[in-house]
Amino acid sequence: MRIIPSLLSATFLSLVIIAGCTSSASNTPPESTAPVSEDTAAAPESTTPAPENTAIAPESTADASDSTASPNENTDAAEVNEAVQAAERYIHAEYQIKASEDILSEESVRKRNEEMKPFLTEYFYQKAVDSRYTLLPLQVAYKQNLSLIPANLQLNLEEHKKDTVELKYTLDLLLLEQQGKEMKRIPLEGILTLFNVKGQWLVQGDRFDAPALEKLIV
Repeated sequence: MRIIPSLLSATFLSLVIIAGCTSSASNTPPESTAPVSEDTAAAPESTTPAPENTAIAPESTADASDSTASPNENTDAAEVNEAVQAAERYIHAEYQIKASEDILSEESVRKRNEEMKPFLTEYFYQKAVDSRYTLLPLQVAYKQNLSLIPANLQLNLEEHKKDTVELKYTLDLLLLEQQGKEMKRIPLEGILTLFNVKGQWLVQGDRFDAPALEKLIV
């Protein structure tokens, strides 16, 4: 069953509203996040390698003259690196979409939600499904009749505290025709909030680039 194209605008409005709600909820300490079950905790291995030009640029506050890092500094750096890697996997899964005629069918929607679940906290997954946020890239591919891939991903550390990392991201969303020829290139930016849930970094919020995506589906 296909989703009526005229509903895309209404769907996008609900996504913008939920993005604001999620931004507020992202400040909730990780302890309040419901634990992720074992069968969904591990993200599936990506079959698409991350672009080589992915950049990670966390701000450094260490004195350049101090060549010896403290144990706490080493731990913090390791946590941020793990969160960055989780963010990369999420973004590539989020924005890599192959166009098809039945991309918004009931089966395609079900499969999409299952694919994204391992990357998200239980709270954010439920919000994303309820608001149809997980379907936004599919709607872009449907409306444009083009496949999507992310390129030139850059991640910068915005904030790091216990069990929480906030990253600013920028990327180019490439829209490709069937033979792989680039038809459009859309710059996107946003803020990801990740929680450490039982040793695994999961996305708790994604303040995505609403204005840029709105132009592609409305």
